[in-house]
Amino acid sequence: DFYSGIIYQAMGLPMDMYPVLFAIGRTAGWLAQWQEMLIDPEQRIARPRQVYLGSDKRDYVAPDKR
Repeated sequence: DFYSGIIYQAMGLPMDMYPVLFAIGRTAGWLAQWQEMLIDPEQRIARPRQVYLGSDKRDYVAPDKR
């Protein structure tokens, strides 16, 4: 991403678009990985299912009243 950022800057692209442009290049790999996981359910490339064990929903307390 470092060298891509230099090239994007030289091309005059807005810096706000850099994350989008970095993600576009990875999209094919993400989709291929997802497809492999659908075909073979025994494959554990991604993290296993995560279950939240923390406290239940709490009321919001403003920062100045904490």
